[in-house]
Amino acid sequence: MIIERVKTLRSKKNLSKQELSKKMGVAAGFVGKVETISLRDKYNIRHLYLIAKALNLKSIHELLPKKLPKNDLVKITYIKVPKINKDSTESKQMEEKVIKIEPI
Repeated sequence: MIIERVKTLRSKKNLSKQELSKKMGVAAGFVGKVETISLRDKYNIRHLYLIAKALNLKSIHELLPKKLPKNDLVKITYIKVPKINKDSTESKQMEEKVIKIEPI
């Protein structure tokens, strides 16, 4: 939920994954790795502060869900699809598209 929230806020501010990584002071590919579901990299408590600061938020609470999740573990089903280039053609690079999120 936090990863999706950060992704939404990042997009609203027109920041690329690399730009957010740079503003956070982490490796250029870090946010991209976190947003890639199949990779193990995820945000930790320290990152929440860095993200809030980089996005000019008032508090890290803006990154957290409003309600407690009903389940603490979920199963994510996704597929890899080609990215779409600016000219609307398919790229050779792939991205992940979430099909289903279900509680375990």
